[in-house]
Amino acid sequence: MPIKRPIQVVLDLGDKVYVSPPIWHTNTLDIDPGDLTHFAPKGNGVYGYQGRGDTHPLTEAPPQEACGGVIYFGVDITREDFDALMRITEVQDAHVVKPRKNFGVFTAESDEPKVDGYVAQVRIVSDFGLRFLFGISEEDVRDNFPTQELSMPDVLWQFIEYERQRWGTTWMVDKGLGGMFGGDGNFAREELAFGFMVENDYHHVYRLWSRAWLVTK
Repeated sequence: MPIKRPIQVVLDLGDKVYVSPPIWHTNTLDIDPGDLTHFAPKGNGVYGYQGRGDTHPLTEAPPQEACGGVIYFGVDITREDFDALMRITEVQDAHVVKPRKNFGVFTAESDEPKVDGYVAQVRIVSDFGLRFLFGISEEDVRDNFPTQELSMPDVLWQFIEYERQRWGTTWMVDKGLGGMFGGDGNFAREELAFGFMVENDYHHVYRLWSRAWLVTK
């Protein structure tokens, strides 16, 4: 008879950390909190919980890159915290004295934000990425992508500030996001938020987009 594998190997994290047992029989979800083979659903339960589709955060990490993936954050992020994010994801290393300014900036805006999942977005591609990832010739990069005045983090932060100015920083102020992501203008209202992705760490390709989340009463 094959040996049944345990749901979770309990780790000893030291005397100051109590590791709970893997099974909790009185939970109301279909999965146990200690069953780490499944992920908790998304949402606050007001409109039901949402599944995660086909995404698998544990196995979809880039195999040859330390930094990658997607992070979502709210409109009230500070510049200090944003700069920390830039260092953590290695968009801008802490030890660099002269930040990279040779890169292309590409933007897009959605006609159907609820369908597309974003309002506007910006992609940054280093000159190295333009040449060796996207195959643009060295001459074309030199002629069509002049040196930027701002660094990569500065451009991304400017996008955040631009969207804050355009849509406001609270759900109480309706500057046009109302209804874009399914809000009803009363019980659920849109508030500006953002998503950030390291598209390619090696070639220095980064994407930042504005979105909304529903603030419910």
